[in-house]
Amino acid sequence: MKKIFLFSILILTSSIAWSWDAKVTNILHHRDWVAVSFSPDPGNLGCSAGSPYLLKVDETAASQQRFSIILTALASGKTIGGHSDGCSSAIWGTSRPVIERINLRQN
Repeated sequence: MKKIFLFSILILTSSIAWSWDAKVTNILHHRDWVAVSFSPDPGNLGCSAGSPYLLKVDETAASQQRFSIILTALASGKTIGGHSDGCSSAIWGTSRPVIERINLRQN
């Protein structure tokens, strides 16, 4: 029981520590990836570089929903919130944060 409690606290604090809120300022589409610039820049979140963050675009419903959230935030000026979900060097050969979990804020 004690191990389960400690594990749940570890997961909770790690997801809180790497969460961010920002506005989308620009997007650049390159093959299967979209580079997304934010203001303020949430930082590098453990990768080599920060903004622009990378979003994988493919035929899955989840991928299309994330891309739709990014476009809506860019067009409306609304803030999005997200969490760090790893790094990728798919564009420009530099390790950058990958967008996996995002939501549109009602501001």
